[in-house]
Amino acid sequence: MELIIKPIDIWLFRDGRPFLAGEDHDAISIFPPTPFTLQGAIRTKVLVDKGVDLTRFANQEQPDPDVGYGDNFGKLRLLGPLLAREEDGKWERLIPVPADLVKVDERLWLLKPQILPFKTNLPSGLQMLWAVGREVEEIKGWLPESEWAKYLQGEAPSQVVKDDELFAFEPRFGIAIEQSKQTSQTGMLYRATFVRLQDGVALWAKVEGINLQGQKGFLRFGGEGRGASYEAIEPLPSFTSYTTSLKNRFKVVLISPAWFSGGWQPAYGDWSKIFEAQVSLVAVALPRPQKFGGFDVAKGKPKPIRNFVPAGSVYFFESEEPIQLPEDFAFTETPESVRGANGNTNAWANIGLGKVLVGTW
Repeated sequence: MELIIKPIDIWLFRDGRPFLAGEDHDAISIFPPTPFTLQGAIRTKVLVDKGVDLTRFANQEQPDPDVGYGDNFGKLRLLGPLLAREEDGKWERLIPVPADLVKVDERLWLLKPQILPFKTNLPSGLQMLWAVGREVEEIKGWLPESEWAKYLQGEAPSQVVKDDELFAFEPRFGIAIEQSKQTSQTGMLYRATFVRLQDGVALWAKVEGINLQGQKGFLRFGGEGRGASYEAIEPLPSFTSYTTSLKNRFKVVLISPAWFSGGWQPAYGDWSKIFEAQVSLVAVALPRPQKFGGFDVAKGKPKPIRNFVPAGSVYFFESEEPIQLPEDFAFTETPESVRGANGNTNAWANIGLGKVLVGTW
């Protein structure tokens, strides 16, 4: 089931940093939200529709095998959320601009690995992404689906969509409330950053393994119990249709965050665990890591804050022979504590982490 999710008003999606009014005055918002946020919203929706008492569920007194519990995601399988916009009655997805796409002399330009005649401080064997003799300008924005195929074939796209064409951040002030007296607390002023979507903009997601009641409905989505409406749509093109045949040189573009045991890569740089084949990492374009945490209802305490490789990161590989990737290929790992809860070696992939597009370079 593929969904279009729209805000009823505005949304708040906190980053992973702890926030207490009085200790920190600024609650930062990230957008789009993470697969963890989507998973929580869908899980809650399913439980409410079934009439499950959420307090009893949180206390493990009324478990549900469909959506699992805590780090066990049950039968739930997710993809997204991705930004989407509607034009002429059709929805088009957008992804963060890949980090190898830059502006050179006012033109969009794709960086490629280069062997340079001088030493760098890059890890051994990695090449630098370089536009020799040219001034490079970083690009911020979103790459629309109409440009994906061109980009994955090694051509610079012709269009990048700016943030303000899709959404805007709105800072708002609030004050903490003393619950027992229902009065404001002195010195507890804070600011939270909300997200307001432009007309014709929404989030796209794919939900499998469970049934949502009806083709339309409502979700509690994001911080402060903000609301969202959802509506089922006809399936959009499969991501595998954008994946060119893997030749000896290919690049992997993250469209959702990923986690690796070695930070930005598997422990000891062993990519054979990911591809189940021998490949060599040639170069990488990495934006700053994102920090995700959250609250663990099952354990009644905050989740550990971990660094994630953000969407838009690009990895360049070489292999001696062409590689055939499975349709459910996931460019991510899952921590041992989560794997144990799920009985699954890569549970985070099941809820949408590590989704990629694959192209040539």
